[in-house]
Order: sequence, then C-alpha cells, then structure tokens
Amino acid sequence: MNQKPQKPMKPKPIFYACCFPELQKIAKERGYNLLLHGSMDRDMDLVAVPWSDTPSTHYDLISSIDEYVRGIKYTEDSFESGYMFSVLPGGRSSYVVNINRGGPYNDYLDQQYYLDISITPFK
Repeated sequence: MNQKPQKPMKPKPIFYACCFPELQKIAKERGYNLLLHGSMDRDMDLVAVPWSDTPSTHYDLISSIDEYVRGIKYTEDSFESGYMFSVLPGGRSSYVVNINRGGPYNDYLDQQYYLDISITPFK
C-alpha cells in the first residue's frame, strides 16, 4: 500500500489565528477595527481602522497588542524605533511587533514570527 507523504504542518497560521480574536478585542476597546490580510505564512498582516470618533493613540494600541503577544512593550521614548515605525502610501502608519526574530544571533533558523500592523489615518 502506497501512502502519500504527509504535508508538513504550518504552525505560524495556527498561532496567528489563535491570537487574532484577542487582538481584535484589544483594538475594539481602543476605538479601532482590526482587519486581517495576507496568507499568515510568514507574518500576520493587520490593518487597524479608526472605528470611533476618539480612537486611542497609536502608542496605546500597538503597545497593548505587544503586551498581549510578548508580555512586554517599548516605552514611549523607544516606541518608533522599537516598533520599526514608517509611513506607507495613503498616509498609513506602519509598525512591526517582533515576536520571534532570532536568526543567526542565536544559532537557529529565523522563523520570523511577527505582526505587521498598518493604521489608517483618522481624517
């Protein structure tokens, strides 16, 4: 009897999918709607859209998400550099929350678990 080789399990999408409902809750509590896009094969691409007239600051949203996934957060002084802030087309603000980015620094393959979060402009 010939058996087909089993496909390798992809743990990243499973991990990201387990985190997503809580991330949506965190965003909603801060006045944002959190949307998922992309394959989740490498990272988790998210878009936060202001969903109230008084959404919280980017710092509050991103640091709260970071505290949920890693248990720590950057201070306001290191916020932009720690979360690799950049401005994207359409005026979106981009932040990266690194969960696991080991690589050659600690002798194992960099599995690149991270959240790539874009926040659309409020006005």
